[in-house]
Amino acid sequence: MLAICPNNSEIWIYTGCHDPDSANWKKQWVLTEHDLTVSGLDWSPVTHKIVSCSHDRNAFVWTYNEAENNWKPELVILRINRAATDVKWSFDGQKFAVASGAKCVPVCHYEESNDWWISKMIKKHKSTVLKVEWQPSNHLLATACTDFKCRVFSAYVEGLDADVENGLFPRAAFGEMLFESDTSHGWVEALAWSPSGTILAYAGHDASITFVTFTHVGQPPVAQSIMLETLPLQTITFLADDTCVGAGNDFKPALYTLNGAQWMFNQWLDKKAEKAAPEKRQSGFGAARSMFENKSSKGSGSSTSSTTSLALWTKHENVIQDMHHLGNGILSTTAADGRLVIWKMAECVQ
Repeated sequence: MLAICPNNSEIWIYTGCHDPDSANWKKQWVLTEHDLTVSGLDWSPVTHKIVSCSHDRNAFVWTYNEAENNWKPELVILRINRAATDVKWSFDGQKFAVASGAKCVPVCHYEESNDWWISKMIKKHKSTVLKVEWQPSNHLLATACTDFKCRVFSAYVEGLDADVENGLFPRAAFGEMLFESDTSHGWVEALAWSPSGTILAYAGHDASITFVTFTHVGQPPVAQSIMLETLPLQTITFLADDTCVGAGNDFKPALYTLNGAQWMFNQWLDKKAEKAAPEKRQSGFGAARSMFENKSSKGSGSSTSSTTSLALWTKHENVIQDMHHLGNGILSTTAADGRLVIWKMAECVQ
């Protein structure tokens, strides 16, 4: 199954998505509890529950009722006074975190004794939180903010989480900040943890991507920033500890790999773009400038716009906003063009 939000207050769930022919996919359910645009959606592979958040400042946990063949919503009171912007389940499916414009992050978990989802607040932010990402240990939470900062907090909930050492950070109480970045010169709009939980990658609107490697407790992390020759990234995911994919305003995913101790750009995954006519391609600052200059002509329907030409030789025709690693070297990307694209790394990587 597949759950998406079509940029409104609804959630659409499709069945039959194992079929390579999307014409055979069926829109089985439409979930309509939210009042405003759904801004975050995540599906736990452990509990099979869906969590959604919205600009209406609420979150819902959706549980499938097999007997009734429908999805039961549970309202979660987030106690925020601004819109929610993103939501993510922890890896164990026991709690979820919500980013918001209220300069805080509610971390929610189910309290069985009261039959209710409760939220604990992480409040040490100075601006809107755009993204949240859980570290695989389920104890640490990374946040991306519009104050140009990426931070890591302790999200350990006593009585719920296993009492284990993560080996990277000292033991800390819930909500204590353990790391704060200082490398980005723009809104931090994307972030991701490596599978081992030792590397944190984040991307800023200054067209940069930074890889922070944590080693041992008490030792400072090692950070490497790459200034991109292209447009800013909107989403990042790791395939392995030495392989990362980023995508965003260039309409096509980029592969980054670890070569020795240095991260570097490897290649574009969109082979359709690579086969474009050479005279229609630009690199570096020229390509970025042309794309921004031609935004108005694209809207006016001009056939001479280089941005319009770009739409003809990339699989996506607008900003890639979300990306997921499905396992076995398979990625999915969704964009503002309304398209879902499946990428098989074995076919994309040269």
